[in-house]
Amino acid sequence: MSSPSTPVDISAAPRAVVSTAAELIYRVGRSVLGADKVPTAKANAWAAVCADQERARIREENARITLAR
Repeated sequence: MSSPSTPVDISAAPRAVVSTAAELIYRVGRSVLGADKVPTAKANAWAAVCADQERARIREENARITLAR
């Protein structure tokens, strides 16, 4: 009797390797740079918020200067 053919997920191994490599890079970065200097999604989001606020402040200031003329 032959067994039914089961599909093989050829992307499982590369995903595991990438996941392990990312974890290793993160841990090495934390130990070399320090935990407070490793970029995180939260830090990136906060930087984006601050940059948006700064751009809005500059636009507002430019509009005020333009209207004052």
